[in-house]
Amino acid sequence: MFNYIKSEFYRIIHSRSTYITLGVFLGLALLINIGLAIIAACNPGWGYGNTAFSFQFLLQLPAIYVCAAPILVYILYDDVRKNGNFKNVIAFGVSREKLLLGQFIVSLIYCLAVMLLTLGVYFAGAYALLRYDPLYTSADIMRQMLCVLPSAVASLVFALLCVNVFERGVVGILVWMAVYYLLPYVCQWIGYEVDFFARIAEWMPMNFMDMQGATDFFWQTNDGVIKCLVSGAAGFVIFGILSWLLLRRKEL
Repeated sequence: MFNYIKSEFYRIIHSRSTYITLGVFLGLALLINIGLAIIAACNPGWGYGNTAFSFQFLLQLPAIYVCAAPILVYILYDDVRKNGNFKNVIAFGVSREKLLLGQFIVSLIYCLAVMLLTLGVYFAGAYALLRYDPLYTSADIMRQMLCVLPSAVASLVFALLCVNVFERGVVGILVWMAVYYLLPYVCQWIGYEVDFFARIAEWMPMNFMDMQGATDFFWQTNDGVIKCLVSGAAGFVIFGILSWLLLRRKEL
């Protein structure tokens, strides 16, 4: 498995899509702060050309980490799945369990690297281009990110499941969206009539990571932290077991 992981990192490092993806993420992070700086320079009385407003923008979007995972996983493994490379890996003696674990390790490291680099550029751009306001700081974003991280990891595991199970990547993305967006909405809607579904909906990431909850800093409350940790751990275990069971039966 170690050789498989090394080969995957070699493939990622020498893949053009890796650098294009990273460039897009870094470019968007820089573009947001450049846009705020330009607007502030053109409108001296505009009260949002500061670091606090820039950081608040991310604080209001905690689910962005959960949504970024399937995008990065799709870029990493969709072409590999189509080219039949997984078959070759199995043929060379790597078990399906080790293949799944190797995918998880590689994609987790890759996603963390992209996330940290993107946040670093975002922070640097905000502090360099905007007026400093201590109301919200980069430390607040890092604390939020650490709280949301378990849910993001669970999303990554489910994205790997979708990539491995479905032949077409777009189908996998649609399934991911159905589970992470449609299912929470359905449970919440049914929960208006049935308390059991209402309790389930409260623990689904896309429900408790809504805009109002983010504005209220749900990740700074005990209840919010518990929901993040429990839902993330539950998702990791459930999706991990499903991945293991389905990959054992799936023809690669």
